[in-house]
Amino acid sequence: MTETPTAQTRSLVFRLLETYCQRNGLRLTAADPHGHAGQVESPAGRRWFFKGTRFDLNSYGAAEIANDKAYAAMFLKQAGLAVPAGQFISAAEIRDCTRLPDSVLDFAKQTGFPLFVKPNTGREGRDVMRIDTRHALQKALPMLAKRHDQLLLQEEIVGTELRVIVLDGEILAAVERHPPKVKGDGQRTLAELIEAEPRIDGADGRLDFELSQHGWHPETVLAPGQTVTLLPVANLSSGGTARIAPSDLSPGLTTIARRAAEVLNLRYAAVDLILPDDSHPDTPAIILEVNAAPGLSNLSRQGAQEAALVEKTYEALFAALFVM
Repeated sequence: MTETPTAQTRSLVFRLLETYCQRNGLRLTAADPHGHAGQVESPAGRRWFFKGTRFDLNSYGAAEIANDKAYAAMFLKQAGLAVPAGQFISAAEIRDCTRLPDSVLDFAKQTGFPLFVKPNTGREGRDVMRIDTRHALQKALPMLAKRHDQLLLQEEIVGTELRVIVLDGEILAAVERHPPKVKGDGQRTLAELIEAEPRIDGADGRLDFELSQHGWHPETVLAPGQTVTLLPVANLSSGGTARIAPSDLSPGLTTIARRAAEVLNLRYAAVDLILPDDSHPDTPAIILEVNAAPGLSNLSRQGAQEAALVEKTYEALFAALFVM
């Protein structure tokens, strides 16, 4: 399609890229009206393609390994980096089973509940579920297996989630991410509180599943100030919130983030870490996953400071990419 995107419909990446190209004498061509894909061309004829947040920066093979959570965890662990204990599951094994495979049951028994189950190649926290019991595991796995070919079962790591953006070994940004929550007022039900929160998709089937595991119901009226966590993920696309972390990250955290990107051969990456809570002060940060094409649009919508940080991050990314 050759329609010219409008200011109202263009993606954030395209708008920032358009400004950068105009300033640096580069020609930008959109492949669709929204600017979800396209190419950048230098005056000398050199071209770079992009689609969404995927640019000609990381190699295809490295990006594919990072996108596969089980493979990525294996290589990170081999390099001596801490990752959650996990069990890969082929959906074909469990779609129609009445009893879960012994390998899954053995992992659950040895690791203990709660556990997390997620699509092995999913993004933005979609279909990630927290499982408290064997009964819930038996219910959740076949359900997810109908939508995904590969699943990953992982131990729960309690702590604060920190996303660190790395480019060529430099830390561009660090953001604390927190799962979506609602606070009671003594009058409205959980369902009404959820409906009033525009960031949360009330149709997300995981809401009922997560709440029921903790004994909550949509009709429950929370006491004033009482807080309930709605989902087990901190992704902004799932209604989570973010806070810019201090720029002076500890040397240990910066080393882990840089090393994770290096091990997976990624020039540009978002390294998601879990920082153990105060009850485990001697436990190192755990690498939850590594994203080779992190989206920053939802972070930009959090506020003026976040939008400025996203713009600065993309400026550095474009400068590293468009070398002529």
